[in-house]
Amino acid sequence: MFAMFAMVATGYQPVFGQYASFSDHQFRSENPVLIQRMKGKITLDGKVNEADWLKIAPIPWHVYDPSYGAPASQKTEFRLAFDDDYLYFSCICFDTEPDKIAQTTYKRDNWTANYDQVGLMLDTFNDKENTLLFIVSAAGVRIDVAALNDAQGEAPFNIAWNAFWEAETTISERGWDAEVRIPLSSLRFNSAGDFTTMGLGVYRYLARFNEMHVYPERRKNWGFFSFFKPSLAQEVVFEKIEPVRATYITPYVLAGSSRTNTLNEAETAYDFESGPTFDVGLDVKVGITSNLTLDLTANTDFAQVEADDQQVNLTRFSLFFPEQRLFFQERSTNFELNFGQANRLFYTRQIGINDEEMVPLLGGAKIVGRVGKWDIGALNMQSGRQNGLPSENFGVVRLRRQVLNSNSFAGGIVTTRLDENGGSNVGLGLDGIFRLTGQNYLSLAAVHTFDEEVKNGFDASRLRTHLRSEATEGFRYSLEFNRAGIDYRPDMGFELRDDYSEYKIEGGWGRLGKTGERLKRVEANATSDLFVGNSSSSLQTRELTTKLTLQSWTDFTLELKASRWTENLDEEFELSEDINIPIERYTYNEVQITATTWETKPVTSNNFIVLGQFFDGNRFTVNTTPVWNVSKVLELGGTYQFDHLTFEKRNETFNAHTLRLKVGLTFNRSFSVASFVQYSSDANFALGNFRFRYNPKEGNDFYLVYNEGIHTDRFEKTPLAPRLAGRTLLLKYSHTFIK
Repeated sequence: MFAMFAMVATGYQPVFGQYASFSDHQFRSENPVLIQRMKGKITLDGKVNEADWLKIAPIPWHVYDPSYGAPASQKTEFRLAFDDDYLYFSCICFDTEPDKIAQTTYKRDNWTANYDQVGLMLDTFNDKENTLLFIVSAAGVRIDVAALNDAQGEAPFNIAWNAFWEAETTISERGWDAEVRIPLSSLRFNSAGDFTTMGLGVYRYLARFNEMHVYPERRKNWGFFSFFKPSLAQEVVFEKIEPVRATYITPYVLAGSSRTNTLNEAETAYDFESGPTFDVGLDVKVGITSNLTLDLTANTDFAQVEADDQQVNLTRFSLFFPEQRLFFQERSTNFELNFGQANRLFYTRQIGINDEEMVPLLGGAKIVGRVGKWDIGALNMQSGRQNGLPSENFGVVRLRRQVLNSNSFAGGIVTTRLDENGGSNVGLGLDGIFRLTGQNYLSLAAVHTFDEEVKNGFDASRLRTHLRSEATEGFRYSLEFNRAGIDYRPDMGFELRDDYSEYKIEGGWGRLGKTGERLKRVEANATSDLFVGNSSSSLQTRELTTKLTLQSWTDFTLELKASRWTENLDEEFELSEDINIPIERYTYNEVQITATTWETKPVTSNNFIVLGQFFDGNRFTVNTTPVWNVSKVLELGGTYQFDHLTFEKRNETFNAHTLRLKVGLTFNRSFSVASFVQYSSDANFALGNFRFRYNPKEGNDFYLVYNEGIHTDRFEKTPLAPRLAGRTLLLKYSHTFIK
């Protein structure tokens, strides 16, 4: 009694009055949950059997998939704790048939649905927008992913992001256990005061049942990625957790040899080059504060870039390829200002490319993180001279913060591209994403570019307005307007078209099935997309599309789509070296059927067929992409696409075969071999790649890479093309020192 009086007299507020615990609720808590501190030492051996583990209160959970709230087939025990150096996460995955636990791969970052897994999701800044995912499979494979934009969009993930952390698993008669240990130095978070708030989510996935257990409770009406939304995470609190700032120093050495045959500028002959390759470089990551990270790079290594997939381009527009260089991956969303599809003001693959030619990157620096309520990103890179091309400097500064509510954001960006000859291109942009009510959002963006080659009036601007509903159940809508002026020049960005205004309207309806019903999900959509030229006020493109999507309880998905196109060509469309589509106005129809099997089985496949007209001709396209996980060690995959176009009026035919075969051998979590062959009859080119990797621990890598490209129809070219386009053999070793 006296103790209670003393606490009140001194103003002390007991922790249990402010915060909840995992033991006092079932689905989610209105109050933040206090995370327990680990009292003893944990041996990271994949066995959740220490007394200190069992003293931690388990995290409650419920069944999310396949049927929301249904009885669970198996029992699960999640636990979370921390100490001065680490964040700990464990899961006892009880299983009455442990011999059926799915373990299909040893491959790092191979995030699929055909193996059992558990995951920890942390919104470390509690910004309701970004989440870090630490996932471990029953085979002990680690997958780390950065989720962005509150898990909105078709692929709101950056799976190329990697962090330093450890995980171990074991399989026993009771099922399988997982232990995860994340150094606090691998996390960035706000640490003002004694209590640090983050957003938390956890999940367990059982592949053979296609079943998911999650915490906290959340409905599925935000779409497929509802369970990853940081805005729906449970707020948790860590008492007296202090950031650990570390410096990661990673030098690399690269050696090898190469041979290339390149068509000269006059296109009269091929120039042969051959010689040894030797290079060294350095990457440094410094924790400036608990919220800010500085990345430095010297002689940035292009060998980090994986080969892009061969594609047949049946559109009038450039293909978009994702960034794969590691330097640009961490918190890459801090730099984004997107206009939908691939259009964006800043596209990192413009850095190191000049006039479609790869140029060396001398070095650069990047700062990402948070200051107060502001997400910030600043980047500066310098390229070298190459084949008469000038040295260039690339700069980006991006600021963004929450406004109005926890799901609304606004910010600005500046991009600069300057060369040593005085050339300059500058972009200034403002944007915002605002949650209006419920699942209704409004996105706004405005950009103006300055370039000495064009006028800098209103036609050098880019505008976007997008009002939409994010609901997947019931009625939803989307109203979008885009405008790009004729003088808009995003030299550090990507834009499919120029000089146009777009008016897009979409309406749809969806329904999630209940247990006992035949279908798990039904969706129907209708879209009208209109592009009009600004200067000519004439139609560029009109697309009218209706789409029906049916999904079974095994997640087999069938999609039926019918489209009517109107294309108004103001210049010839060069489909291939032999076929040009003349200037004219075309109206044509096509149908696409897509069938996708879910990844719960060892063999999966994604297939589609396109039938119909194509400008003044006819089109037939078939594509199949099968994957076979033969075992944890061996994975086979591939893609085959056949495009057949006929233009009877001009007596022309276009046939293109694209073939991609992949073989993956992952002997354990340290040794792996990947090999693929790509062939495109349209490009008359084949590429072979072999890559051996030894990765004993995070940050230490040894690579052996062999590439060979060949011209498959060299006699069709003028001048005569050599059989060998290029051959490269490279050895690369990098080692990370942590201080």
